[in-house]
Amino acid sequence: MKKIFSIIVFLLLLITSGCIFNSNNTNVQTIPSTPSVPTTPTVQTKTQTVKTYNINVQNFSFTPATLTIKKGSVVTWINNDSVPHTINSTIFDSDKLSKNQSFSYTFNNAGTFDYYCGLHPSMKGAIIVE
Repeated sequence: MKKIFSIIVFLLLLITSGCIFNSNNTNVQTIPSTPSVPTTPTVQTKTQTVKTYNINVQNFSFTPATLTIKKGSVVTWINNDSVPHTINSTIFDSDKLSKNQSFSYTFNNAGTFDYYCGLHPSMKGAIIVE
């Protein structure tokens, strides 16, 4: 313990005497620091939370039949009917969905997108993307 204390005192004396020596020495030459190189600016982007909407397929209808969403949102159709259905549009087509199966689509473009069941064409709905 004494040895460590002695070393610390010795180092403090060296540091202190060096500072005193340098502060009194008028011949000390200051080396200019290297100019800083500009770095690439950091770009912070807003992280958009993807919203998911569910449409219930049951009793030969879509609920809700019309849904308004924002671009980038995901719509999932869930078949809760006892018969198979499909989800068809000009921009997507699902496989045949049996009971409890689902189909999802991400809407990345604005517009109104009508859809229907290919097996039961009287079943219709629309997604409005803002």
